[in-house]
Amino acid sequence: MNYKIAGYGSLLSHKSLKETIPNKKFKKIIIKGFKRIFNVIDAKSKNPDVLNIEKSSNHLFNGILFSVNLKELKKLKEREDDYNLEEIEYYDFQTGKILGKCLIYIDHSIAIDHHHKNPNKKYFILCREAAYHINKKFGQLWDDTTFTSTGEKIADWIKSHKEYNSI
Repeated sequence: MNYKIAGYGSLLSHKSLKETIPNKKFKKIIIKGFKRIFNVIDAKSKNPDVLNIEKSSNHLFNGILFSVNLKELKKLKEREDDYNLEEIEYYDFQTGKILGKCLIYIDHSIAIDHHHKNPNKKYFILCREAAYHINKKFGQLWDDTTFTSTGEKIADWIKSHKEYNSI
């Protein structure tokens, strides 16, 4: 059996994903009704924030969709062990039409940042570069639909945090 997985952070990166499972073909998608936000403290290392999503009827974000088998799903669950795996709807990147349901990783409360740290720099650069590697339009949408733990849009935040800008 195959499972459809939506990636929106480090799972955008073939290099990072390859550390857990072999290269995967992917499809660009949109997730509606959620906000992508750097609001989870990396619990393993107590590092600054990594990405998460939270419900928000006024937001959407871009990601990728890929399929895994049960063995690969178990490896992903080990990798993303601080997150819950939930089923949500996904939409076509170009047309916005609903395509079906997929699984996505989300943390509702376990490691939420209440002290508003900056994103983990290495992780931030990995995710952002992966988005721009897909293509410029995809990367710009990533900037416009990703937020810091204080709610600032990355497209604005990056202007005053040039040390994070590797693009």
